[in-house]
Amino acid sequence: MENRLEINSDLVRERIRHVVLLETGLSEDVANNVAFHMTDWLKDLEAFHSFCVSPQSMPDEVVSSLLIRFLIHVPNHLAAASKLYMDIPVTDVFNVGSTSESD
Repeated sequence: MENRLEINSDLVRERIRHVVLLETGLSEDVANNVAFHMTDWLKDLEAFHSFCVSPQSMPDEVVSSLLIRFLIHVPNHLAAASKLYMDIPVTDVFNVGSTSESD
């Protein structure tokens, strides 16, 4: 039984844009940017969801590749959306050095 997540990125992007414009005093440009940052990584979400539905079905190297792609792509988009939508920057709440470069 396959439990495939299929997301219509265009519909999601437009709905987010609409809500940002309706619920905030933010400009159309900012609303478009929030919507972009919240949807540009949806293919990564679909891939991660497929893994989560059946974690043993993928070879280790495929899981590793999926994690690398997700972790490189998604956090920066979420950080940008958080700053644009709520004016809240990302902080290192777990104190693991996640918001600074390694030496």
